[in-house]
This record gives sequence, C-alpha cells and structure tokens, in this order.
Amino acid sequence: MYNNNIMLNHIPILKNDLFFIESFQQKEIINEVYMTFAKKSSAESKFVYTYDILKKHNKLPTKCLMINEKNNKKASKIRAQGNVQFQNKNYASALSEYNKSVMIAKNDSQDYALALANRSAALYYLEEYNACICDIHHALSAKYPNELTYKLYERELKCLEKMGKISEANLKFKDFLSHLAQSSLSKGNRKSLEVKIKKLLNQSNKKKNNDYLDKTNVIKLFGSSNKNIPSLSKFVKIKYSESMGRCLVVTSDIDSGDVLIIEKPYAAVLKSDSFEYNCRYCFKHCFSGIPCLKCTWAIYCNEDCRVKSYESGHKYECKILATFYSWPCMDHMEHLSLYIFLTAICEFGLDKYIATVRALNTDTTDPIMRGFNSSRKYLSNQFCSAYTLEGNETKRTVSDLFIRNCYAAVLVSLIKLTGLEIPDHQLGVVGESLVHIICAVSSNAHEMTQSSEHKIWCLSEKHKCLPIASALLPVLSLLNHHCDPNVVRHNYNGTIVLRAIQPITKGSQLFDNYGKAYATHSKSVRHEMLSSQYHFHCECKPCEEDWPMYNVLSKQPQSECIVITNINLDLFKTQSVQLYKIISEIKTKKSDGLCYIKFLFSHLAFLHNNIKKPYVEYCDCQETIKEIFFITTDKFIIEDSNCNSIELL
Repeated sequence: MYNNNIMLNHIPILKNDLFFIESFQQKEIINEVYMTFAKKSSAESKFVYTYDILKKHNKLPTKCLMINEKNNKKASKIRAQGNVQFQNKNYASALSEYNKSVMIAKNDSQDYALALANRSAALYYLEEYNACICDIHHALSAKYPNELTYKLYERELKCLEKMGKISEANLKFKDFLSHLAQSSLSKGNRKSLEVKIKKLLNQSNKKKNNDYLDKTNVIKLFGSSNKNIPSLSKFVKIKYSESMGRCLVVTSDIDSGDVLIIEKPYAAVLKSDSFEYNCRYCFKHCFSGIPCLKCTWAIYCNEDCRVKSYESGHKYECKILATFYSWPCMDHMEHLSLYIFLTAICEFGLDKYIATVRALNTDTTDPIMRGFNSSRKYLSNQFCSAYTLEGNETKRTVSDLFIRNCYAAVLVSLIKLTGLEIPDHQLGVVGESLVHIICAVSSNAHEMTQSSEHKIWCLSEKHKCLPIASALLPVLSLLNHHCDPNVVRHNYNGTIVLRAIQPITKGSQLFDNYGKAYATHSKSVRHEMLSSQYHFHCECKPCEEDWPMYNVLSKQPQSECIVITNINLDLFKTQSVQLYKIISEIKTKKSDGLCYIKFLFSHLAFLHNNIKKPYVEYCDCQETIKEIFFITTDKFIIEDSNCNSIELL
C-alpha cells in the first residue's frame, strides 16, 4: 500500500556544474581559484571575485535570446495538429495542442480566438463544462469570426444543459437564435438546428451540478490562528534550541487530522511541464487560462492574476525566461531564487532592497525572532520572513559555495538584461543577497504536487502525482525533519494545508519529512541525503532503532505485532478488515474514501495507542488518509482569516 506520495518533498540538488569550472580545470587553475575564493574576507567580496572571473572566461549571458515569441503562423500550425487529434477523438491531446496555440498566438489576432474556440470544444468533450464556457466567452470577446459565433452559443447551451442549468440555458437561447440568424447556414439548416436545440432543452430534466461542492468540507485552522504567526494554529508556537534551531511545538494535545498550518508561499515558480495548465500567479489548475500578453511561458486563470503577476515580478522575468532556461545549470531552483529577488525588487525598489538586506545581514536579534517584522509578526508574504531562513552557508564546502556564487553571477547578469540597472558599487550586495537566497532555497524550498487524474481523463498517463512548482514557504520551513513525520501537507491550488497524521501530545515538536522516510528508504540512504543537503545527523527513533522498511514490515503477520495495552482483539480484527476493504475500494476506484475519513482517523488513534510501531497496518492507515485527501482536494473549501470560505475551483 505504501506509495510515498509525500505532497511536498524537499528538493534534492541534481545538476552538472562542470560548465562553470571546466575551463579552470583544463588550465589547471581550479585549486588556485578555490583558494583565492576562500581567502576573500566577506560574502560580498567572494561574489565580486566570482562574477569577475566568470565574466573574464565568458561564462555569463550577455544578451537575451529572442525565441518563444508570439507567432501566429506557428500557433495556426499547432492548432491544425490539435484538429487532427480532435478528429481522432484524442481530446486530451487536442486540448494540449490548443492550449499551446492559445499561448503562442498574438492576443489581438483571429488565430488566438480560433484557438480559444477549439480549446472550448475539447473541454466540452472532456466534460469540463465550466472551463468550456469560460473559453467560449474569451473567444467571443476576441476576434472570432462573426458568422461562426452561433457555434459557440450552441456549445454554451449544451454545457448548461449538461450541468442541469436549464433556466439559464433558456435565457441564453435568444442569444443563440440572434447569432444563428447571422450565420452562413441555409434557412433550412438554421431551422433544423433551432429545433434540435429547443428539443434538447425541452426534454432535459434538471440535474445536479457536476461541479457541486460539498460546503461542509471546510478547511480551517484548529482552534483559530496564532496572533503572531497567522498561518499557524493558535495551539502551535515557535521555540528555539541550540541543537535544532527554530522549531514548532504544540501547546495542546493534537488529534490526527487537525489542521495546524494553512500557508500561501512567499514566492513559487511553476515547473516547465506545468506552464500550460497552472496559473503562474496563484497556481490554480486552470484549463481555460489566458496567456501572458508578451511571452509564451505563462498562463493565468483570470485577468486579475495576470495583472498581479506582471506587477510582482513577471514584467522582468518575462524578458529573460528563454535565456534563463537555455543557460547551462539553470533550473527551477535557480528560477525560484530569481523570482524571490524580483518580487522583493518590485515591492521595494533597488535602493530600499539593498538597505533591507544589509539590515537583515547584520541583525543580532534573538534567533527565535529572526524574520519577524516591527510589529512582532512572522508573515508568509513578507520578504524578511523569507530572507532570514537558514542557508547553512557556514557549513558548506568551498566548492559548493563557489558554485552557488556562480549561479548568483548568472542571475545578476540576467537581471541586468531585463533593463534593471545595478550600479557597480551595489553589485556586491545584490550578488551576496542572491547567494544567500540560493542557499536558503536549497535548504528550504518545497515541491508542490497535484494529482494528474481529473474525472475520467488524465493529462499524464505515466504519473499519478505530478510535481508542478517549487515554492518557498516561510512558516512551513520552520519544521524540522523526522523519518516518521507526524504531519502531512496537501496542495489546494497553491495554498498548502498541513494536518497531523498521527496523534501528537502537548509539548511535542511538529516534524516534517525531507523526502526520505524510514518506510521507503534505508537508514544509510536517509543519512547520506540529510548530511549532504541539510548538514545534520538524524537521531530520530526510527534511526536510533533502525526500523525496517515497509517491504519488510509488509511480510509481518498481524499475529506478530506487539500489543502494548489490553485491547479487544475481536474489535482489532474487525477494524483491520474494514481498513483493507476501504483500501480495496480506493484502489479499484469504487470510492474516493472521503466518507470513511472519520473511521480512518479513529482506527489510526487506536493503533497509535495500542500497537508498538513500526507496524505495517499503521503505515497503511496513514497512507490511505494521505491518499484520500490528495485525490479529493476539489471537494474542500478553505476558510480565510476573516472566516470567509474560499471555493477551490
């Protein structure tokens, strides 16, 4: 059963950095470079040295690549490929091609309108009726041929009928008739189509809305929010220890399922294969998105997100993404670091940004208060909370730190290409800050995932759990690692929700898992990763006792489990049978399991209190709960801080 679908994994660093050092190795000066770098007395001087030597060896970008620009001819060709897929009834493939065409076409062109209209057709057959209607409205407001508009009105009526919105469809029927009259169809064909649609509406019985949302599934923080850290439950507080640094501790007994953190990232960037279907600003899954007006790299769920994204950093990012992703060693982690910088620059301007980072770099505040603002609040949407996250620079090797300075040098060069002027006397501070951001991202960034399954069709046939973005979340980054974590996270369209995944006693620390749990990875593999990437030695109970992995536990019969209390064995067996019945229903897709969630939490508490871990059934119960919340994210709403419910569309 154990599938290790951890919703947000800390991201490992895997890339070939030879691009930066190969010329130094060939000239046999790499040791000299490292020694000179190491002798520099400050982080600022280390960056300036790195920047100058890379510039001297032509390792930095000097111009923007003019690729992936808006191109109607290319958009038309891609739309034609989509038409072939559509005719073959490969609607998911057609949707992908039409989406690319929407992103590539110039927004004031007929090609753009045609791509939107065709995308609406694919969405109709994929039963995405709300998205289909959105695309219809977008196409009608663009340069869609007037004589063909009746087709879009007809499709909208069919969507409304499928959704059971017959009254609304009847009101729209007049619009359909007026545009049908403007079509080039013969009088006989127009009449025939009119009768056909009228008959469809007359015969339809009211249906439940396919997108009906159970308003009872409201996600809210357990016990309301912490007054100083609003993303936290009031039953969680921040503490500091010399051995573990900052950590989060509960001030009350916590039950499995209690929501302890609800957080939006300070900054996040989509992975390249998620550009087409997720909003660049809020990260919602959107099939009827509207593209950036200038580049082909971003799509948005609405105009509001498009404007906010542009003003918060995309206006710079937009110009250099093609160059960024074509440059050696630049990936989503460096993209996130770049976007954090651009977000701050858009908020502060360069001079105030430099003053801010200088103040934060020299801040001698009590370690527990690092990142809190002047009002003594730790807010996820403020730069000070993000910038003060640990980067472990002092624990890194010279070669590791040099490479990260190389990344920063590339980012500074790209930033200059956006037109943002960085005077020479400020270059070192900007570079130093970017090095810290890069280090903080490598130690704290998380991967946001979402299910690839949607209704009866799937965008990806290979992966059920799709990584869509890299994100920096200042509050969630305060969690320390454990190989048997007591919390789990899920992504609700860009908002991350953290729940307890086992009972937690008052005074205990909240523990995350940094990507390798005892059930899925051996002790040696876990320790190697934690040491190389996070610079610490794990001493949790599964490590100290060397707990067996799941593949070993799964062979253990129930009769060999260690019972630590006097329990009703018949009840134990009955509940175990029920658990595996639920697992079977989920595996065979007979149920999404949400109706069983209370039983599963109850059974998990029963196992936690009565059976010694590690135990296979405990793992199976936890993983079933994780899976249910993962596949039912569209059935929940999140309550905001003002107690308003926000629908997840």
